[in-house]
Amino acid sequence: MRRPRAPRPVGAVSASLARRRAGREPRVVVRTEHGELRTLAPEDPAAERLLEVAEGLISAAQRPSDV
Repeated sequence: MRRPRAPRPVGAVSASLARRRAGREPRVVVRTEHGELRTLAPEDPAAERLLEVAEGLISAAQRPSDV
């Protein structure tokens, strides 16, 4: 006799969970020379570098000032 498994999210619930998960991931959005927004792929080297720089700026802003 097989044990019943927990139900899996399906359809709209599954899609909603995927959107929520994707919404928490960092992403890089840049403007083209025509002013249009473009999201860089996470594996793009430019996106990786920009995320590193952004993390550094955020860390610097969160440190207490010596002034």
